[in-house]
Amino acid sequence: MMQEKKFIGFDLGAESGRCVVAILKDQKITLHEVHRFTTHNIQYEGGFHWDVLAIYEEIIEGLKKAQKAFGKEFSGIGVDTWGVDYTLIDCEGRIIGYPYHYRDDRTDDMMEEAFKIVSKEYIYSRVGIQFAQFNTIFQLLAEKKRRQNFLDFSDKMLLMPDFLNFLLSGVKKAEFSIASTTSIVDPIKRNWSWELIEKFGFPRKIFPEIVEPGTKLGTLLPYIAKKTGLSPDIPIIASAGHDTASAVVSVPASGTNWAFLSSGTWSLMGIELNSPSLTTQAMKYNFTNEGGVEGTTRFLKNIIGLWPIQECRRYWLEKGTEYTYPELSELAKKEGFVKAWVDLNDPRFLKAGEMPEKIIAYLTETGQTVKTNPGFIIAVVLESLAFAYRSVIKEIEEVTENKISKLHAVGGGIQNEVLTQLTADAIGGTVYAGPIEGTMVGNIGVQAIASGAVPNLRVWREIVSNSFDVKKYEPLDSNYFNENENNFKKILK
Repeated sequence: MMQEKKFIGFDLGAESGRCVVAILKDQKITLHEVHRFTTHNIQYEGGFHWDVLAIYEEIIEGLKKAQKAFGKEFSGIGVDTWGVDYTLIDCEGRIIGYPYHYRDDRTDDMMEEAFKIVSKEYIYSRVGIQFAQFNTIFQLLAEKKRRQNFLDFSDKMLLMPDFLNFLLSGVKKAEFSIASTTSIVDPIKRNWSWELIEKFGFPRKIFPEIVEPGTKLGTLLPYIAKKTGLSPDIPIIASAGHDTASAVVSVPASGTNWAFLSSGTWSLMGIELNSPSLTTQAMKYNFTNEGGVEGTTRFLKNIIGLWPIQECRRYWLEKGTEYTYPELSELAKKEGFVKAWVDLNDPRFLKAGEMPEKIIAYLTETGQTVKTNPGFIIAVVLESLAFAYRSVIKEIEEVTENKISKLHAVGGGIQNEVLTQLTADAIGGTVYAGPIEGTMVGNIGVQAIASGAVPNLRVWREIVSNSFDVKKYEPLDSNYFNENENNFKKILK
């Protein structure tokens, strides 16, 4: 019988974060949410920023509630967040400037500026990361071009989970899975790409030592232990700091020929590889090679995900009508197949504001059917997502020369059953949906392996399978996607 172990996990997304206590006992894991909070952001001096100190206060509040509900002793604390964003600190740990939000527009032209310094092909051959204007490399270039460049005054650049780990432990390290999102990391050496850093003229000293997922950084700082009532002996563990890396750890898969989908504000779709793929074909399809646990590579593609639906909901709320997400899904379901789609890679859909108007404008520009009711607009987004998933699966099969036989979907997005069924139809294969709390489950899994409570990733996935219900979706109408694939491709820019 397995001895009971308790862990604290923090999972921070683009809209909200939560603190969860996980109890591991008898080959099963149970999750207990103790605190949910907003991941605070602010508009300041013409920029879009994260309010990291407000987020830090939420972390402290979560620790207090965990102690109150489950006592002072835990086997680990771990944090995961979104990728690419960072905080600059000086040698005394003081924050230099508000950290930027990846949706800030300072990087709008930075990819083109970067390619004037180093070619696109050279960058991809060194790091193998999907090109997106918000990647850290382009954020750092935007900072470097400022008249007062904060990089020159900084001691360290800490990505968001690394910065929060630093606040809890006092240790400045870069966990590999989150560092790999920067587009400045060598995926083979699993270290910074010092060649690229030199070519772009970034200060070498700001890049901290990279450590593997599951590294014990230190223990909870004494003053935080005193403030929260927790034991100062609790290890602060560099879990899989990138939320997608944590989500993949939670996939209850076995064998080969499976793909994963982490579904939320962003959709991340791909496979696990034993080594990165840096081929010209992988670059052609804009795949990314991000760090995984136990030496693996997450070969995947970022897709906008449920962000347009979140923005549509916010737009209609501001206009005076409040819809729940289930209500919007039901309205879309009533529309049936709408035969109208948008290219989710169009830059207009990345930015906040007026999302329904942007969707209608795109449909008009491409000569498609246009309706303005919410059910139609949401159906357009859901079908577009399903087509995007279909395309990515086909590209993975082409690049890797392996047939994908099943898709494991995790994360909050799988609660949208309309989308999950459309996904099964679009890929023409079985979708296994669950666990919903995929990111948190993976965060805890890395901690459990680091603590010695679980021997490896394979065993952890067996525990996940024992602990959570997984819903199976079979294709019901693949013909629709087969018949309309060429029509969908015609609207892509």
